[in-house]
Amino acid sequence: MNIVRQIFCAALLAAMLLAQPVSAETLRIAYTSIGIIFAPLWTTQAAGLFKKYGLDVELLYIGGGPPSLQALLAGDVKISFTAAGAAVAANLAGSDVVLLGTTCDTLPFEIWAAPSIKTPEALKGTRMGVTRIGSTSDFVGRYVLKKWGLRPGADVTMVQTGAGPEVFAALKSGAVQSGVMSVGPYTTEVEKDGFVRLADVGTIGLPYPFGPYATTRSFIRAQPDTVSRFMHAYVEGIHRFKTDRRLALATLEKQTRLKTTPATERTYEIYAQRYIKRVPEATNEGIQTILEEVSATRALPAGVTPQRFVEPRFINEIASSGFADALYQKR
Repeated sequence: MNIVRQIFCAALLAAMLLAQPVSAETLRIAYTSIGIIFAPLWTTQAAGLFKKYGLDVELLYIGGGPPSLQALLAGDVKISFTAAGAAVAANLAGSDVVLLGTTCDTLPFEIWAAPSIKTPEALKGTRMGVTRIGSTSDFVGRYVLKKWGLRPGADVTMVQTGAGPEVFAALKSGAVQSGVMSVGPYTTEVEKDGFVRLADVGTIGLPYPFGPYATTRSFIRAQPDTVSRFMHAYVEGIHRFKTDRRLALATLEKQTRLKTTPATERTYEIYAQRYIKRVPEATNEGIQTILEEVSATRALPAGVTPQRFVEPRFINEIASSGFADALYQKR
């Protein structure tokens, strides 16, 4: 009887331990601007999807791609929604940074100028605001200026202002005469104030990884299950952003601190239907665009290919398993 009692007590103790709630794993994730491209990430958090997959996520705003990469390399964050160009540069410099995927395959940016500037030629001798040198908006500004036959840094001075709201503020105050801004609430605001749209970069058709998210190969080796759970949560969060209009708009309003308007709702529809991918993989074509830009100023290592900068196995598993397709079939 004593042995039976011991077995019973051991079984009861095991059951009690199993019944205790397991604390979620802490994961710090950086993002680089208050732009709608990060709305799926915010929606994932707001919908409780990270917790659903056993992750206690802390989202940290770190303005600009290079600082967010520094935080990743320092171990302050484990995943960074950053600038693809900064991630590629960090990898080329010898780090083990790799992209896990990207939210969008093109650049939904616009270049806005003061009301007195009606043509690209009138930008000569002026200042253009970007979030940070080396950021995606910096790439966009330089790329478009070259298309117009203007020399970045010589004909047009590139100025770091901070993230989207700061570009908007610098443009309104006259601190810069033009600014590169992602399509969203702030481009709607500058349009209302009479500023001039000089370029809609999204119509150019340039393949580019926008809204990418990066980590390190060392973190992947150490915690592949954490990376997999993050990926499942984020893909489900994208689905929620695309299909739960009310939650997405409420989350946008909270993060941007701008009231929802008909213009905001139109912007949401554009991103949800046109830009945000169901399966956010990084494409070779997008990475190649960055490599071509880098090669214009310095030699690349012999034989370098886009595959060097991406770890695709997690998003490939999601795609091949039918996980994303099943989310949309449930509607």
